[in-house]
Amino acid sequence: MMDNYWNYSGLISATREEKEEHLNYEIDMFRETCKQLNSYQALFERNLLLESLPAHTRTLIDFFYSDKNKKYPNDLVAQDFLLDSIDWKKERPPITELLTEAKNKADKQLAHLSLWRVKIEKDNKKGWNWNGISKDMEKIIEKFENLRTNN
Repeated sequence: MMDNYWNYSGLISATREEKEEHLNYEIDMFRETCKQLNSYQALFERNLLLESLPAHTRTLIDFFYSDKNKKYPNDLVAQDFLLDSIDWKKERPPITELLTEAKNKADKQLAHLSLWRVKIEKDNKKGWNWNGISKDMEKIIEKFENLRTNN
């Protein structure tokens, strides 16, 4: 019986407020993670933050740079929060090299236990430029919020 729950393919009903709540959570967690990474933590807490950063970064990149996907109709994208008269694809800033790298890195390093972790470490690409990622992400959040405010 439980397998059927996760295979549900219908469109899930949600109010605008429910959608907003989850979007705001992602943005807030991304911002707070970046903020906390700039303060001192013990190694364990820093590692928790360094796992939180790619998770929320990846979610927001998918949200801002994906189009509605018929295969995943329940995935929310930025256009879902804007008036139909606003073409988010044309309005959004181009994805930066740093955000592209962060998304690829999150896909390889966090989502799966893979040999990419070894390669990333050997190639000295293990660190995360959270200040740069935050700066780039804030530009797109600001653009999106400005358009959303006018809805």
